[in-house]
Amino acid sequence: MGHLLRRISSIAALCALAGCAGQARNADAVLHYQHVANAHEIHFTNPIALSAALYRVGYLAPVDSQGFWAIFLLCNVDVAEGAGRGFQYNVEQFRVAYEGREYGGLPPYSLRYQGQADLNNAGDRLPILDAIAAEIQEGPPAQIFHSGFYAKLNYRFAVFIPKALDGYAGEQLQLSYKGQPAILVGNGKSPSDLPAVGGTAAGVAAACLPP
Repeated sequence: MGHLLRRISSIAALCALAGCAGQARNADAVLHYQHVANAHEIHFTNPIALSAALYRVGYLAPVDSQGFWAIFLLCNVDVAEGAGRGFQYNVEQFRVAYEGREYGGLPPYSLRYQGQADLNNAGDRLPILDAIAAEIQEGPPAQIFHSGFYAKLNYRFAVFIPKALDGYAGEQLQLSYKGQPAILVGNGKSPSDLPAVGGTAAGVAAACLPP
């Protein structure tokens, strides 16, 4: 009963801000998350071979110096009873919604290899995503959640923001989901700003804080 009350209050609060009463009725799931960090470089424990470089790449940074990886924890998932196929969780379906635009994925030529002139190409997309996941990701890359409440998941993943967000001052960013109708509710905590994560760089929070 407690989780249902939390779900109702979260939807009410979100809809009061965004006017999404129709969205709430149509959503298959409510996802609670925490935006835990913004990282400006990804370091690899084991440097990786990429087609666009003649050396093993030890770290990545955005071509735009104001770009970053927004790192999130999925705290819990509440799937509606009427969601016949459940909620199809996939980390590649998350996006950051900001000022009417969505950010996510990995555009070609948006990353620089360890400070060199070499940039990522389309052929290196999967090796790069796999290497980043090995350093940051916790939890499965995909999962089906059937009707019910799933608490304390602490699934961690990153969404790439390739350039500066106008007016952004380090507050929690709003997640969206492309796979199916869902409401995403942050816990209101501001993220840490980290020069680098992965490898021997700074660690990242591994558990959600209470709202």
